[in-house]
Amino acid sequence: MSIYDIHTHCLPQDPGTAIVQLTPDNFYCVPKQYYSVGIHPWEITPNWQIQLGQMAIMGLCPQVLMIGEAGLDKTKAAVPIEEQTIIFREQVKLSEILHKPLIVHCVKAMDELLHIHKRSKATQPWIYHGFRGGKEQARQLRNAGIYISLGKYYNTDLLQSFPLENLLLETDDTSDIDAIYHSVSEKLHIGKDELAQLVSSNIQRLLDSPF
Repeated sequence: MSIYDIHTHCLPQDPGTAIVQLTPDNFYCVPKQYYSVGIHPWEITPNWQIQLGQMAIMGLCPQVLMIGEAGLDKTKAAVPIEEQTIIFREQVKLSEILHKPLIVHCVKAMDELLHIHKRSKATQPWIYHGFRGGKEQARQLRNAGIYISLGKYYNTDLLQSFPLENLLLETDDTSDIDAIYHSVSEKLHIGKDELAQLVSSNIQRLLDSPF
């Protein structure tokens, strides 16, 4: 079984080929599927401490491969960035305790994200999902040791200098992974099957798991 889609909100047609995002309130496990579980900054409620405790239990499930998506959002989140930061830091701690990578949502908060990453001294990988920035932002993230995942919308210029050994792809809230692979493979001038194998190998290495 190989994972080709590192972050989605939709169950894949082929079981075990994607990591499906769940929340503490909609947690379930279907055989042969893989998951992440987290508190999205858009979905923070007064019960977040209870949810965090639930996540600590859910994260023990072998099918849960990552924590998140968690993060910071200065545009759509209903709660202040200060509260988002507290909850994000708690999920960083949980990622470290459970030894599972963290899938990150970040909008207009790159400086805060880099600061938290540096202060936390995180040993688990972080993946900045749905990255749409340019080469300079990508360089900052790579220098910090943060991985980048590209989705339906991405900066095509970025691929010219993107290290293929770090390339990750995702559908997020869409379901057409083939279209994303087709687009990226055309830009890279490689076959779609070759790209799928490359990304799958990158995900296996990131998760330190032989799927």
